[in-house]
Amino acid sequence: MSIGVRSIEGELSPSLIVTLRNVLTLALLLPFALRDPGTFIRTKRLGGHAWRGAIGAIGMITWTYCITVMPLGLATALSFTAPLFSTLFAILFLGEKGGMARWLAMGCGLIGTLIILRPDPSDFQWIELLVIAATASWAITGMFVKSLSRTEPAWRMVFYMNLVMALVALPFGFSEWQMPSVNAWAILLFIACCSIIMHFAMARAYALAPVVTLMPLDFTRLISTALFAYIAFGETSDAISWLGAAIIVASAVIMVRRDAKSPPAGPSPE
Repeated sequence: MSIGVRSIEGELSPSLIVTLRNVLTLALLLPFALRDPGTFIRTKRLGGHAWRGAIGAIGMITWTYCITVMPLGLATALSFTAPLFSTLFAILFLGEKGGMARWLAMGCGLIGTLIILRPDPSDFQWIELLVIAATASWAITGMFVKSLSRTEPAWRMVFYMNLVMALVALPFGFSEWQMPSVNAWAILLFIACCSIIMHFAMARAYALAPVVTLMPLDFTRLISTALFAYIAFGETSDAISWLGAAIIVASAVIMVRRDAKSPPAGPSPE
């Protein structure tokens, strides 16, 4: 999705990209919603869906803007603060248990991210704070997803998320309206399809496992981002960046192997 956004950011504004992405996603889901309203539409938790979608829309607009004005690799690395926020919020608000092993894995993931960033306080830019703000909003929406997943099927969460996000983004997007080219429409459709797959998979994952179990896996996103950025834009990473990536992936693999051998921590989704 980020690669798709970078491909058309020179033609369309970030808010218009977010608006059209959500409108297209909703259009793809609408026929299924009308055919099976029991699965997609009927809900007793409209407030939870509304909060999740509104906060998600703010995070999406912020993230889309960030990746159009800063290197994709840097933005992705900074976004790895999201698992830290998610683990903290899950422990504080969902009653999940972190455990020493999980905190160590999260710490290793953070160390790997800092190796990639090699932060220099004298060169810090305010845009980097916006990335962290976007990732904090993702962590908050993750808490809503986890809570909603106890009673709501994945497709219903995906439908309402895109409905609310489209409504929130609409005024911002159409204030900067311009007709996309045929190529831009094709990329927007691609982004919408990726969005459906990603959010459905995430909703199912949150229904099946505690947040603190899932979050270390998010660090592996750096590898896919680096690969696609190289294929699409020729962006490359140096040896130190790959060292950091190796530490990130190792932390995720250790957590997955540990949780495969023992019951997951935290309350059952039921």
